[in-house]
Amino acid sequence: MKLDIPLAKFPILTTNCIEKAEDNLSRLLTTARISRINDRKRFELRMNGVNIGSTSLVYTLFGAGTKLNSVDEDHVHFVIGSSIPSTFSLYRKSVVASPQNAAMLVSPKQFQIERPEGSEVLALRTSQSNLLYHFEELTDRHHRGSLIFDHTIDLANGPGAMLKRTMNYLVYELENNDKILKNHGLSKSYEHMLLTALLSLPHNKREYLYEDRRHQVAPGIVRRAEEYMRTHLKDAISIIDLLRICDCSRNVLFSAFSNARNYTPMEFLTEQRLQSVRDKLLKPRGENSVSSIAIDCGFTHLGRFSQVYKKRFGERPSDTLRKGK
Repeated sequence: MKLDIPLAKFPILTTNCIEKAEDNLSRLLTTARISRINDRKRFELRMNGVNIGSTSLVYTLFGAGTKLNSVDEDHVHFVIGSSIPSTFSLYRKSVVASPQNAAMLVSPKQFQIERPEGSEVLALRTSQSNLLYHFEELTDRHHRGSLIFDHTIDLANGPGAMLKRTMNYLVYELENNDKILKNHGLSKSYEHMLLTALLSLPHNKREYLYEDRRHQVAPGIVRRAEEYMRTHLKDAISIIDLLRICDCSRNVLFSAFSNARNYTPMEFLTEQRLQSVRDKLLKPRGENSVSSIAIDCGFTHLGRFSQVYKKRFGERPSDTLRKGK
């Protein structure tokens, strides 16, 4: 076994048991089922990992050639492979993770993983909702729709190389000073750095990161209104409430949102509530039902909620809850 195993100070699992491997992969990475093992006697899974805020760095090694079928509804994986490449098959396309090219997996509903004997990967993982929220913070606006990334990322040049260096730097720092995780300021700074580096990779909305926003109308009004809505999703919020919080007229409020965001305050509120519902459906607690989660996130008309949810995410809320369970 190699001595320079990444994140060796943060072991999660080393096992030869297939069922235990499946269970830990499903809890910690994706819902995974092992469909083929080339040599069951040589099977081994070694997993190390550490959480940095809403992000995770995870190292895995497979001792035998293994094929997995996986499902992941709400996560982003940036995967760097070893000299023995790993292959991810998604959307009728194969993506290879190697030292030269990373595989970028964004909320793939179903995909297959081919891990050859002795293959290693180092992955950066976060939820798509966290990444989108960070994107909105950087761009100072809410964006409808998903972030669609290139599946193959060049690691020799550009933002892919920068993110690889950042991950290697953090692995080195963590292995030499694990106390940085106990320092909230440092941990938050590293989380911000990783999310920002992820957003620098090629995707469909990257140009918004470079917009000149100096001439937007009343961004302070918009930020105050959005922050109030984010922290009061459960409450019945009216335009009158926003006018009171922002201390402005209706025309000024709507002009600010139109010019700086290109959507209305209520459109923003609905989107935030939908995202909150989806997060809770994917990670249900106890006996939570669709109705109780929707009401807890501020939806009072459940029939209308179901229609809006299906239009936004392409599936019924009950389907999402089933996946979460």
